[in-house]
Amino acid sequence: MFDKLKSLASQTAIYGLSSIIGRLINFVLVPIHTAALSKAEFGINTVFYSSIGFLIVIFTYGMETAFFRYVEKYSDRQNQVYSTIMTSILGTTTLALVITFLFHSTLVQWLKYEDYPEFLTYLILIVALDAISAIPMARLRQQKRAIRFVSIRLILIGLTVIFNLFFFYYCDYAIANNYLGDEWISTWFESDFKVQYIFISNLIASAVMLLFLLPEFRSVRLHFDPELWKKLIAFGIPLMIGGLAGVANELLDRQLLNYLLPPETALDQAGVYGAVYKLSIFLVLFNQAFRYAAEPFFFSTQKDDNAKETYAIVMRYFVVVMVIGFVFVWSFIDIFKYFIDEKFWEGLFVLPILLLANVMLGINLNLSIWYKLIDKTYFGILVTGVGFVFTVGLNLYLIPKMGYEGAAWATLISYTAMALTSYFLGQKFYPVPYPIGRIGLYLTIAIVAVLICTYFKASNFIPQTLVFVLFVSLLGLLEKKQLLRLKTRMTNK
Repeated sequence: MFDKLKSLASQTAIYGLSSIIGRLINFVLVPIHTAALSKAEFGINTVFYSSIGFLIVIFTYGMETAFFRYVEKYSDRQNQVYSTIMTSILGTTTLALVITFLFHSTLVQWLKYEDYPEFLTYLILIVALDAISAIPMARLRQQKRAIRFVSIRLILIGLTVIFNLFFFYYCDYAIANNYLGDEWISTWFESDFKVQYIFISNLIASAVMLLFLLPEFRSVRLHFDPELWKKLIAFGIPLMIGGLAGVANELLDRQLLNYLLPPETALDQAGVYGAVYKLSIFLVLFNQAFRYAAEPFFFSTQKDDNAKETYAIVMRYFVVVMVIGFVFVWSFIDIFKYFIDEKFWEGLFVLPILLLANVMLGINLNLSIWYKLIDKTYFGILVTGVGFVFTVGLNLYLIPKMGYEGAAWATLISYTAMALTSYFLGQKFYPVPYPIGRIGLYLTIAIVAVLICTYFKASNFIPQTLVFVLFVSLLGLLEKKQLLRLKTRMTNK
């Protein structure tokens, strides 16, 4: 068990480091975007990327997790599993592109892109490229080729940043100062509507990433096994349905802000909400890094005699890290707030709600592994369906009354409902001895610490720093015995 825990920790560290470096590099764009764009334009950006979240789930239809499951299940047919999934993804993506371009005008109206129909083209091409790249990237994770995975991710992020800097800074500078390329740039550059260049930058970077993955395509001859595909689809489709509900729980509020609020304020509120949500980056980072490492880890560990004990330990320390991040971000929000432009600060009061929501999302991520391990992925539909009901119902009720604050509360309640549902179902079908009392205690202490920091927020940093140090020290004292026990057993191992 302890060797595998070390492996999970090292893999999470590698993926986490890449995510941290990548997201922090990418985070440099947040102050650039929020300064250059109006609230409404940043709202367009927020709604656009929430649409990508929905579409990527549809375009990959659970095949990423199916790949991890079936390369372990059919270890002697790994290339066949990979090639069947890749053939399927390439075929369905091509079909989706054809349908999109045939019904372009109808989809433009449905997405409310009438003023900028080219956005639909950017949207569908970005999703198509990312969907085709998803399985080769998953294969790198399965093969534990973390360095290559990380390198490609960082190249993608680096190119995105470079092209954003080119469009947001260099183009204006070149035209104003008759600098290199100014005449060519002036023929197409629209300085008063820069939001489109965020999407163009993403499209270029996604295309280049696919080029870097060409060796992964060439390494295995594409072959389609119909019988295997039926099993993969039976496993993946419930995950897709559950994934759509999950993405709805995470991103539907951005869309509903655009549809439920008056047109004159809708994009402004979506922009403020999207900008404030960016400040939860550190918890999002850890969730993402953990997910990359955890899925292969959980599947490879399930046959161990002490697998359930391992999952409980993983959950315990996952929660510790998440609540520390929760308190840390809010303790020093008067520093972090400068990462977004001042015009978006009006929404900072919802950040603690969103941070706690991300903690609950991470807990649900840990809990949800049970139905994947026992091949009952349809329970994923039930779990995320519960969250979906709360998401839709609460957003429809709260957004017209409270705007983006209602969206934040709906997100927190939805994630909490999902975690509770997954826990109680999991205890029935695949019981894991999670330390529920300890997790509840840590969440309670973290919430109290955040409330204390909120009370002192208008003063200097001394009270907030003291609260954070005391909070971490208390966690250390509560975990001291367990950490020493783990250290001793891992050392002896």
